Amino acid sequence: MEPSRTSRPATPPVHDPLTPSVPLFDPSQLPLRTWCEGSREDAVTGLVAFPDFHSHIPRCLAAALQAGRLVALAIGDVDGLKDHVEQTNSTNPASYGHLAGNEVMATVGATTRAWFREQPFDSGCAATFGGDEVILAAVVDDADQFHQALGILRDRLRDVLPVTVSFALMFVTAADLPAERERGWKHAFTDTLLSAVDRTLFTHKAARRAGVGQGGIIAVARPPRHSDAEEAGPDPVVLLPLPAASDVLHVMARPERIGSRDFLLLPCRGPVGQRGAQLRVTFPTGSSRTVVAYALRGQAALPYAAVTDGVSSVPLTVQGVRDRTPRSVPEDLAVALERAGLDWAAVPVHEQAQILHLITEAGTEEIRAGRVTAAVDAVAARKGKAL
Repeated sequence: MEPSRTSRPATPPVHDPLTPSVPLFDPSQLPLRTWCEGSREDAVTGLVAFPDFHSHIPRCLAAALQAGRLVALAIGDVDGLKDHVEQTNSTNPASYGHLAGNEVMATVGATTRAWFREQPFDSGCAATFGGDEVILAAVVDDADQFHQALGILRDRLRDVLPVTVSFALMFVTAADLPAERERGWKHAFTDTLLSAVDRTLFTHKAARRAGVGQGGIIAVARPPRHSDAEEAGPDPVVLLPLPAASDVLHVMARPERIGSRDFLLLPCRGPVGQRGAQLRVTFPTGSSRTVVAYALRGQAALPYAAVTDGVSSVPLTVQGVRDRTPRSVPEDLAVALERAGLDWAAVPVHEQAQILHLITEAGTEEIRAGRVTAAVDAVAARKGKAL
């Protein structure tokens, strides 16, 4: 028997007003790994929508830090988006409203999603923040590697956009967790970190507008200090290397008095030896000068005595300076000098060249170690004469 041609059609699905709208992006392609799972996507960028990010991230962040992991937080902001939109609207009859801005942000989202898929994170996500910002949060194994990867993202965005994107970056460890944890502390702690990163970003953007540097940057800051912070200094794992010759690093330096001297502490590892890394530093006023960085508790520090009371951080642009001497101090000699508390500069330049030649010409490790010891004794003798 044939089925009836007048059979009742399938019952149409009932519309549920609580069901989210059909996504513009495949939710399986959201830039997240374990963090913020189940989040909605931002319709323009395809990144995790900020309300869901802000709901999930405090718990994810606290759990990672309590497990002893290193977390990177970065915020990127499109430079001059408003001017770009106004310029496009005034020259393109088909453009109106924020269409040009949406096009920029869609490209930011697509580029960020592709970059995120390449990263080795086992936990992390990328989300929107405001109309023209993106937040990156991830558990990382190596601070230097993430800093370099963020530079790759910045450069890719520069290549595909009519504008640049600036970033600020912070690394957080378990030592940065608050000692007192009252109800709601996870959200308060997370907001404090994100606020510090955001302030770092816009402080450096303001400095650029004042004429200090051009183009997209990556500014690096340390987490806010607790009032009961230990004097032992920050965990070295969260410190980046000082910039090499001709490299530029944008940082938020922290004023601190050590003994009777004032310093600016950089979020960077100190040079090997008591001193020896020359840096070209540009200050918020736009003035630049070459200074020598010291190593204080493993952290790079610049002598400085003009910080106003109440200032918690100072935006600096730091550039490496090429060593004008023919040879740099080898690491084993530098470590031995630092251990002995000696300054290599106490030895005349011509004697330095002779000592370095003997060390580099050593035929065996034993001979080299002996010559390093002899070099340290020579510096100690020079120090004795100076006294």
